[in-house]
Amino acid sequence: MQRLIYWSGQYLLAAGTMFALLVGIDVLLRGEAFETGWRESLAWAVVSSAIFIGSRYYRASRGASCAMCSHPDTKT
Repeated sequence: MQRLIYWSGQYLLAAGTMFALLVGIDVLLRGEAFETGWRESLAWAVVSSAIFIGSRYYRASRGASCAMCSHPDTKT
């Protein structure tokens, strides 16, 4: 149950952040109204976050090491 909560939280964090970024780009840079661009931004955020978190889950479940997670050995 704890793994489900962890990965759900990761997904919501990624989707929420990506949605805010995409809406910001649509509204501020492209000049679209929020009412017209939020649906497309939400769809892209949901799909891309699912792919991103799905690949992270797949790698974590197979036990693949993360290059950023391992600390260099400074004693050598």
